Amino acid sequence: MRLLKGKESILIFLAENDAFAHDIRITTSMLAKQLNISQQTASRLLIQLEKEGYITRRIVGRETYVKLTKNGMNELIDLHVRLKRIFEQPVQITLEGRVFSGLGEGAYYIGLPGYYTQIKEKLGFEPFLGTLNIRLSSSAAVEGRILLEKAADIVIEGFKDEKRSYGSAKCIKALFNDKDECAILFIERTHHDASVIEVVAPYNLRERYGLKDGDKVKLTVNLQPILLFSNLLGTSNV
Repeated sequence: MRLLKGKESILIFLAENDAFAHDIRITTSMLAKQLNISQQTASRLLIQLEKEGYITRRIVGRETYVKLTKNGMNELIDLHVRLKRIFEQPVQITLEGRVFSGLGEGAYYIGLPGYYTQIKEKLGFEPFLGTLNIRLSSSAAVEGRILLEKAADIVIEGFKDEKRSYGSAKCIKALFNDKDECAILFIERTHHDASVIEVVAPYNLRERYGLKDGDKVKLTVNLQPILLFSNLLGTSNV
């Protein structure tokens, strides 16, 4: 509430308490406490809202009754439309970088049944046995990678076999060079820093695109804002 303008906060508070349907009893001290503002500010805002035609006030003895007007409800509807547009318009994050050769461990790990089966089930494709290593080419891309790691909503669980235990990973679906489906892996146990991403795909991306070390590539992720914001705020159920 404190992030909104004072008048909008009061209108929302009144709507939450059914003031669009009938008069509600209210005091400036109650309003001040609910919205974390001073009692003087609450009184001033109520007077201002009444003058602007957003509410009606009716005083009975020492009690004040407030009701939202049609103008007040229209203001809330406009606010709802603006917020809805923000939360429903996809956010596109693009990462650009250059291909480089890794240690060749990707094929081994992707081929482990504990990983392979989960990737196939959770990403919806049979992964090529290997990952494409990309070194991000700018600080903006690194920031985007960190953001995507927070928003990654597909979890590949760690597991154990008779030899050792294997760490978990998160991943997020992406589009490779504006064409092919793939996923960016965020591996729990890795020797890479935040400037590097590993990509898993249904194809050998090196062969499919004739890629050599140093070639520039692009990954694009479209996120629903509600998913992005919930993960950034730590409210995801993942």
